[in-house]
Amino acid sequence: MAQVKAVGYIALRMGSNLTIRRALLNDAYEAAEVFIASQHSLDFFPRLHTDAETHDFVRGFVGRGETWLAERDHEIVGLACIEGDTLAHLYVHPDHHNSGAGSALLDKVKSRRPKGFQLWTFQANDGARRFYERHGCKAVEFTDGQNNDEKLPDMRYVWPPA
Repeated sequence: MAQVKAVGYIALRMGSNLTIRRALLNDAYEAAEVFIASQHSLDFFPRLHTDAETHDFVRGFVGRGETWLAERDHEIVGLACIEGDTLAHLYVHPDHHNSGAGSALLDKVKSRRPKGFQLWTFQANDGARRFYERHGCKAVEFTDGQNNDEKLPDMRYVWPPA
């Protein structure tokens, strides 16, 4: 992997057309569209918020947090937001699943938190569970979901460095 420096951020070139770069506030709208499409693709996921509320939410974490974007041909196809030692969000647009974008984003998180991090996902999200386990994350806690907004059973993973 070669690093490519660009004005205002460092981008990692992945193959010929996948780039990982730090999000800017003006990326929030397009990032929110990825977030919304990802959530809408999950059959079990309840619709608790309007798209406008989700746009505000994503704008908030892009503005205050450490958010990374996966771009393919200048289109945002995925995002990862790190808050402290927690991978708070990792979403890839459903049209780009299994394209390497999620793996590249998770690799970026690992490089940014080499001492380890944690994340939560829903127990019903079989695809996410397989993804995280394939990438070395270990399930360490299972809950009934009473502490999340959706009230869905969830689970906590940790990634310890090798």
